[in-house]
Amino acid sequence: MQMEQGRQKQQAIAHASVNIAEIVRQVLARLNPPTEIEQSTQARDSTNQKQTTSAALTEKIITSRTIQELSKQTSQIFVSPTAIITPAARDDARSRNIEIQRTVPLPEGQQPDQQKIEIIDYAQPERAQAVKQQLAIRGITHGTGKIVLTETPAKEVHFQCTRNKEVAVMIGSFEDIQRFSDEITPTVWILDTQRLTFSAVVNAVAQISKTRRVDR
Repeated sequence: MQMEQGRQKQQAIAHASVNIAEIVRQVLARLNPPTEIEQSTQARDSTNQKQTTSAALTEKIITSRTIQELSKQTSQIFVSPTAIITPAARDDARSRNIEIQRTVPLPEGQQPDQQKIEIIDYAQPERAQAVKQQLAIRGITHGTGKIVLTETPAKEVHFQCTRNKEVAVMIGSFEDIQRFSDEITPTVWILDTQRLTFSAVVNAVAQISKTRRVDR
């Protein structure tokens, strides 16, 4: 009986010690909150973990190797309407939660004028490359003029206007393109990728090239 009581007493003491340790940890956490730098680092790490990209593939045959060579952050791919996708490629894409979409050419009469456009994405260069590939599939070339893809469009507009002396506009919706092109002659178009999906970005670039030349 005494041994049993002693064991129960030891368990109670151990349990109380755990509770005290947890209370001390919580108090210290409140007294020493994360610094702004630590919070920024945590937020950036979280964003990097969630960050995904899209890719446009020009191959006529999409194989398992094609899927395996994609970046680990790839969550969506665009392929030609006539591309052949092997069963193994579909299985690999499904296992990696990669969405496969076939591209749709612009309707007759809505094809943009052939002109060269430079696509820039400082944060995700591969996203700019994917847009260029998608434009190439539609027959739209790139090279001159300037379109910037960014999650911080206001900051980029300020930079382009003050540092580069450009006439920059921020595009957050398809309707903004015609609206701003009627008001001014932009030399740089800043596309807000927090509002525009990958498909919307490609369509926006096509519309920009059709609406007005971006040459300075």
